[in-house]
Amino acid sequence: MVQVAPQPMQMEVGVAMGVPVAPVPVAMGMAIPMEMATQAFQVGAQDQVPLLDLQTASILATINSFEVKQRVKFWETLTGGCCEQSNTYDFFDVATGTHVFVAQEQSEDLLRFCCAPYHSLSIKFKLVNSAERQWMSKDSIYDLPTAFTLDREGCPHKPCLGCLICNDRCKDGYTMHAGEPFDLPEGTIGDATFAYASQPKCGGYFTPTVNVFSRTQPGGGPEAFAPLFKVEGPCIFGGCSELCCSSTFQVSGMSKPDQIDQALKLGDVAIIKKTKPRGLCDCVREAFSDSDHFTVTFREGIGLTPQQKASMMGALILSDYMFFEKDGGMCSSTRNGDVKITVFECFCCGTTQPCNVYIPARSLAGGAPPTSESMVR
Repeated sequence: MVQVAPQPMQMEVGVAMGVPVAPVPVAMGMAIPMEMATQAFQVGAQDQVPLLDLQTASILATINSFEVKQRVKFWETLTGGCCEQSNTYDFFDVATGTHVFVAQEQSEDLLRFCCAPYHSLSIKFKLVNSAERQWMSKDSIYDLPTAFTLDREGCPHKPCLGCLICNDRCKDGYTMHAGEPFDLPEGTIGDATFAYASQPKCGGYFTPTVNVFSRTQPGGGPEAFAPLFKVEGPCIFGGCSELCCSSTFQVSGMSKPDQIDQALKLGDVAIIKKTKPRGLCDCVREAFSDSDHFTVTFREGIGLTPQQKASMMGALILSDYMFFEKDGGMCSSTRNGDVKITVFECFCCGTTQPCNVYIPARSLAGGAPPTSESMVR
């Protein structure tokens, strides 16, 4: 359950869901100029309670589609997921190829080892805005200023994440804050919180669903937030199905509170897609690591504000942890040396159930078939 900090917030209320604005023409292979970005921000859709800094909001105002690449973690891949490392995501503007953001996970090593992917974490979104991809180390990423932060309350405070949803403590979600909140517990709404997300009743039953709420008025109570959009994914996804099929998540607008527990599946706001591999190297990466590749495309003419776009970026990251970080790659080994292949995963009421195929180690080694005495009767 999302908690609310009691601090009041005094800010000027802006314009809701602004009018559509044409994308800023930026040449391919160059960073987004701040003058053009600021112009797009001034004539574009405005947040009702603006919290993001001007530079971040202006850059977001120019972008209509993101490409997101999760970095491969060497030790995590080499150990088959036993050494769980913090995730890093690179966000690119599809129209120009500009490397816009780097999203870096911050979490405790012990929690990642014991609870991943359902552990408590923070994702720091760092503004890059570079014409070329920046291969920065984790320490270099931390040195960049934080544009906004995603906080997720998980294990140990919510040990039942990923189980059948029977109450609010079983629901996954996030809170999104402008800048970097200090001394604010996960799942708590503070002065700089501009959005939060939660799962509906039973997680959407057979449709993996996340509801996102945005701040529409100043103040610290729940009444300051209103339903924004609903992210709905497929029932079957992941595993070997990723080699031949993309997983599409439809983002539909919500305007009424009674739509929170309803299935919409309109896709009238945006489309989030986990794309299938586009070559041999991508296939190897998919098979032996949990490094994923996403795209998010905002519908033309919808007029999303910068904070609404940032909320959708957070929904993409949360969807990756909820649905695509669990299997540790399509292929893994069991304790007795057998090879486990995940064919696909099926969603039901908040939990995912894998369909696995096991190849015995004996057959891989070319050994003889078992004798009648050793066979289990």
